[in-house]
Amino acid sequence: MGGGWATGRLIISLSLALLIWFGAHLGFRINTEIGVMGGLFLIGGFNFWPLRKMKKKKVIDWWRKNFRLILIQEGLFIFGFFFLAIIRGFNPDILDLEKFMDFGFINSYLTNPILPAKDMWWAGESINYYSFGHFWASIMIRIFGQGAAIGYNLMLSYICGLSLALSFLTIINLNKERLISRGLIIGGIIGSFLVTLGGNSQMVWCLFKNGGIGGYWYPDATRFIYHTIHEFPGYSFVVSDLHGHLLDLPIIIGFIFWLAVWIRKINLKGAIVGGTLLGIMVMTNTWDLMIYGLLLAISFLFLINKNNWIKLAVAGIIIILTTTLTALPWGMNFSSITQGVSLVNQRSPWWQLMVLWSIHLFLTLVALYYAFRKKKRGIIMPLGLTAIVLLLIPELVYVRDIYTTYPRANTMFKLTYQAFVMMGLLGGWAISQFSIFNFQFSKINWVKLPILLIFGLITGGLMMYPVVAFSTYYHNFKTFQGLDGLTWFRRKFPGQNNAVNYLAKNRSGLNLIEAVGDSYTNFNAVSAFSGTPTVVGWKVHEWLWRGGYDQVSQRANEVKNFYETTSVEEAKRIIKKYRVGFVVIGINEKENYQINENVLLQLGEVATESGGVKLLKIAPTEFL
Repeated sequence: MGGGWATGRLIISLSLALLIWFGAHLGFRINTEIGVMGGLFLIGGFNFWPLRKMKKKKVIDWWRKNFRLILIQEGLFIFGFFFLAIIRGFNPDILDLEKFMDFGFINSYLTNPILPAKDMWWAGESINYYSFGHFWASIMIRIFGQGAAIGYNLMLSYICGLSLALSFLTIINLNKERLISRGLIIGGIIGSFLVTLGGNSQMVWCLFKNGGIGGYWYPDATRFIYHTIHEFPGYSFVVSDLHGHLLDLPIIIGFIFWLAVWIRKINLKGAIVGGTLLGIMVMTNTWDLMIYGLLLAISFLFLINKNNWIKLAVAGIIIILTTTLTALPWGMNFSSITQGVSLVNQRSPWWQLMVLWSIHLFLTLVALYYAFRKKKRGIIMPLGLTAIVLLLIPELVYVRDIYTTYPRANTMFKLTYQAFVMMGLLGGWAISQFSIFNFQFSKINWVKLPILLIFGLITGGLMMYPVVAFSTYYHNFKTFQGLDGLTWFRRKFPGQNNAVNYLAKNRSGLNLIEAVGDSYTNFNAVSAFSGTPTVVGWKVHEWLWRGGYDQVSQRANEVKNFYETTSVEEAKRIIKKYRVGFVVIGINEKENYQINENVLLQLGEVATESGGVKLLKIAPTEFL
């Protein structure tokens, strides 16, 4: 139902990204503007070629049948795109939280014609993170044609619009019933907003507890349970980090849509599509392999019977093989950053869980009830059960990482994020079952009106969150600044910006040395914004990505020794070890090190100097 229209942008853009991804990993220098445009032309021709053989009447009939739903999907996409683009215009800065990291990954993919891309904060090695989503963003930024500083914000807008449209399409396809009622359309629209921009129940609880929402601090909804994180898409769009979980949002919604449609008529070609999407999810947000593998397994349990178990088994094998092949180039260059699974030694108080999830659980249980009662099961039962299981897992076990002070934080974050999406989709469908627009007014069951009022109040409560959160983060929309995310950097750090511009115009394949910074600071901007790798960047992040702090500490000490050494030979040793072609001498370096500038100036010449920042270019003879 709906013609699958909203999946078009997703499938074409991901197909293009995969084409460039595989080719560049095979050594072809196609991860370039020309390669992307050539690939786009090829993918477009491949998709439109079959249309020439279709009868005109068949195309017109299809269009007439799906026009209303296509119009809604396009309306949602356009609204989401321009809504977030305008909102970002009031605070477009690529600044704070983990935006340096996300932008750095994107720049690495924009500046490496052959893959795997170099880690901008770990000279000599490739990115060791689930970063296909950042690669996808780099492909879209080239298509936007506006440069990375603006393209970053356009990609956020693209994901917002795509997620709204795909959520609507998924909700109206959740069960096997093919009748499109007004209620289903209304529920689909409401559900798409709940998934993409809505909040959890915590703000509603604060409203009743405090008698209002004056002074409400929007991040509290994601940190309510002590030492944990329970983020959701609405918050992600507010703070606008282009992290894996946000980049994967339209992909996972697309996967749920695929599963909802595929289980109606299990076929092996469809299994290849599902496996490909799952493989992309592995590379974009690796946790989603486990999460949506669980959804797939539960769905198979509901489907299996003595007549179809062989077909399901074959389909399962195809999905596994396709997933593996899709993720192969990434998997061959990735080392796991997890350290096993352990039982929890601290659980969430039950009342806090209810504060966070009570409304979503209520909507989910209503959806499960109606699916069971009306035998409209489809994917609804597996989706609801999976969501509930995902809420329970962090209360039992967690995946170990370097954050020992907050052991459950990342596990709860990744699992409940997806549970939120699943429950939001189910909530939209549940609302559709009660919509007054399903009935003629002369035949309305007036007993349902109080129930409709309840649904209106609770969904309205969830939608209070984006109103408050966006207005707070974007300073009540006082000053529109445009979409250039680096205007602040040019204004505040003109010297570093001058170095970034020089490096962008004079790429030599060599690395740079700059001051080593702590995570979540303004350090290591030159490497992140230019795409030229530094010896070591944000320390805690590289600690996580490299599986230990020893290597990070060693590199950080070598950078310190380089800036403070009195020996030209020692400086040359570090230059040769890390193939350093450029040295930054600026504010951060002078604050952190006792710089022996006389020694450094013997290594090469000042390539550019501005705003108290020098960029040294190392003499080529140092590499002989």
